[in-house]
Amino acid sequence: MLPKRSSCADRGGNTRTMRRLATLGLLAIVALVAGACQAVSLRSPATDQAILISDLYNLVFAVAAVVFFLVEGLIVWSVIRYRRKSTDRGLPAQTHGNLVLEIVWTAVPMVTVIAIFLASWNVLNVVDARDESVAQVKVEVVGYQWAWKFGYPDAGIEIYGTAEQNPQLVVPINKVVQVSVSSQDVNHGFYIPEFLFQRDAVPGRVNVFQFTPNKLGVFNGQCSAFCGLMHHAMRFSVKVVTQAEYDAWIAAGGPSANAAGVATLRITTTPVAVATPAIVRFSRITM
Repeated sequence: MLPKRSSCADRGGNTRTMRRLATLGLLAIVALVAGACQAVSLRSPATDQAILISDLYNLVFAVAAVVFFLVEGLIVWSVIRYRRKSTDRGLPAQTHGNLVLEIVWTAVPMVTVIAIFLASWNVLNVVDARDESVAQVKVEVVGYQWAWKFGYPDAGIEIYGTAEQNPQLVVPINKVVQVSVSSQDVNHGFYIPEFLFQRDAVPGRVNVFQFTPNKLGVFNGQCSAFCGLMHHAMRFSVKVVTQAEYDAWIAAGGPSANAAGVATLRITTTPVAVATPAIVRFSRITM
């Protein structure tokens, strides 16, 4: 008959098990936090509105991180501090209610949620604000399977992309750009990661928004709504240039005539389009 293990051996085994579980839990938390920090990192904001969105995101993330570590820390501390010992007999002293503690854990979350709500409301109002009188550049964007059309109504320029050749929207830095987005077939999504912004392109409806770019460079965009077989090819880019470069670009009639696959129309009358079953193609017309 095997001898029974002593109580000391039992306690030692329980202690080792607790230490192993604590170590595994700590490693899991570290891996989770490290992975989350990498996954949730935002692109560097490239518009005035994107800066506000980024600041709001960082605020919400910081509050969420504090809540997470506070709650998880209290849980771990409670498990370790009040774990059952071999010398314990019966139940510990029972506490029924603590008015101060209940007020604190009710008031603090309520104030936190109200503060986040007010901050979000303020940013939303700024991002969605539209004042046509302050718009310095007006652009019309139309999505179609599977490319984009960019129009400059004040300059009489329209740029048509194809699934093979993505069009480029050119705008001046530090100027208020007003964009009118619509679709000619199915739902599309006008999305630029560095703008931290997305707007739906819906058939029969025009969605209008404004942004002010504050960084020079080229920013890639894409359709954010699954729109069919070649959704993956529905890309575009936004090029932010100086005012002088923008004026010269407009005076030249938009993209170079040598830009393969991109059609540019300088419109003074109604443009003529030739549609194929898969891709809408336009001839280059200068009038």
